[in-house]
Amino acid sequence: MSVTVTDLRHRVVHLAWQAGTPEVAPLVATQPNGRPVVQLPDRYRLGSWAAVLGARPEDLRDADGGHDIDRDLRDGYVTLPWAGADPVREYVRHAGRGTAAGRLIVVAARPDAPPLPELLRLALGLDLALVVAVCDLRHNAADPLLADGLRWSVEVQPLDATVRPDDFPYRPSLAAALSWCVECLTDAVAGAAPTDPKAPIPVPCSGSRDVADPEPELLRLAAQHPGQVITVRFTRAGCAVHRHDCDGVRLLAKGPDLRDLRLT
Repeated sequence: MSVTVTDLRHRVVHLAWQAGTPEVAPLVATQPNGRPVVQLPDRYRLGSWAAVLGARPEDLRDADGGHDIDRDLRDGYVTLPWAGADPVREYVRHAGRGTAAGRLIVVAARPDAPPLPELLRLALGLDLALVVAVCDLRHNAADPLLADGLRWSVEVQPLDATVRPDDFPYRPSLAAALSWCVECLTDAVAGAAPTDPKAPIPVPCSGSRDVADPEPELLRLAAQHPGQVITVRFTRAGCAVHRHDCDGVRLLAKGPDLRDLRLT
């Protein structure tokens, strides 16, 4: 199998993974069904090659469709059908799923996305809500069976939209979430337009006001509630912080400025 990792500018790495290649792959976990999970050396870990190209592992995505690279390919994990099976063969089978002619092309570059404050200013100017969700799973870094890192989502929604309990952020970086939000922005704004033809549609009539970057506060809130989704709705009236619990969504606090909120 051929794997190409590129930053889309001037740096490219070509890899060749061949079934049957003898590799030292230590056991790192066992699936609930008893199947062993092993980890292949660095040359099979796309996260390591991202660092070579100056990118972060969470910036890795499939060039065909832009799908995020999963943790197994990022860190070299592979689940064997039985103890003693060829780990490289199973790894190649997993990596080659859905690829053309057994060739995987991976982009190792930060997604092209505007800063969070720019989208926030746009949403406020249109009198819409910008909804940012984050979940801190960094405590799972040592467990290959669980999702790790930070998970993000960013959406432009109508003011009356509610926070749904099953809304789970799945983008591996804030930049990836912002990029997806921009891609869906036209449909999101159109969907937020009132159905009543007599209802006015807010249009920005002056320059956008300055807003503070909420990312540091969002990271702080997520770190205070590891493993739980924190959703913050930003509107002209201020912001509201919600936490997703097992029994639903709980409002933790609301006020004019995220930096000044005291969580309950």
